[in-house]
Amino acid sequence: MIKAEDLLHNSSQAVSPLTQQILRFCQILDDTGAWTWKYRDIAITTVGTLFVVRSICHKKGGIDWYALLHALVSGLGSLACIYLDWESATITGTPEPLRSMQCQGPMTSLHRILPAITLGYSVFDLADGFNLSFDFVLHGGATGLVMLYFCYYDAPHLLGATLTVEVSTIFLTMVRAEIFPDAVSIANMGMFVITFFLFRILLFPCLWFLLVTSMWAEKNNEAYSTCFPPSMIWFSFTIGLVFHVLNFYWFYKILKKVERKMSGKEGTRAGNDLKEVEHTPNGEHDKKKA
Repeated sequence: MIKAEDLLHNSSQAVSPLTQQILRFCQILDDTGAWTWKYRDIAITTVGTLFVVRSICHKKGGIDWYALLHALVSGLGSLACIYLDWESATITGTPEPLRSMQCQGPMTSLHRILPAITLGYSVFDLADGFNLSFDFVLHGGATGLVMLYFCYYDAPHLLGATLTVEVSTIFLTMVRAEIFPDAVSIANMGMFVITFFLFRILLFPCLWFLLVTSMWAEKNNEAYSTCFPPSMIWFSFTIGLVFHVLNFYWFYKILKKVERKMSGKEGTRAGNDLKEVEHTPNGEHDKKKA
């Protein structure tokens, strides 16, 4: 366990102001006892919190408020994690993910709690999937499974950076927002497409490849085998492929939707629900799936 206060003290002269601010935030988490929180308790607390938000707000104004709350916490939190990982050599003396592969544990308490938060959210993700389609059920189930697996083996920090995929979800939760004027709605849709491409199509496969290859390179070292089970590398490889298939499939559907909107076959506010149906420019739709 490395407290953010110690990282600040040891590297304050070498790191950027942004790094210092992130570490100060992690220090606040440390002071609240985040290093000792049990993953189970974090997940249960997340379920309870999101249930309250969902019950009170649900989809007021066309926004999925509980999903937006999770996306903000996990997406922005993971951006902080990936930035700290990038600075790891300066902060700790060892770059990531090599540092984690050598069984040195989470760099900060933020790294360890984010996947447990997403574990709690996956309950809603899976439940909502049954009202949508099989691919959403698969995504919810796979998300819950991977978070549970890494939490069970006390290695959730390995997933901290990969949760940057949730950045695109921030904009997804607002694509049906009724409070936005058309210009803002179009801009939000554009940001969703851009962030989906950047974080799910480009960055996530790179992070997955780096993680799996690092596991493979270190699998015969004593430090690695002490911390992680032999199944972890194969589990990570397989579950990563599942997410890649889903992400590329969804991106194809997103591009088809963009094409329909740009051609005028579908209005700006039409067809923005996750249950895709054929929409006309005036927003009416039939029962046939797109």
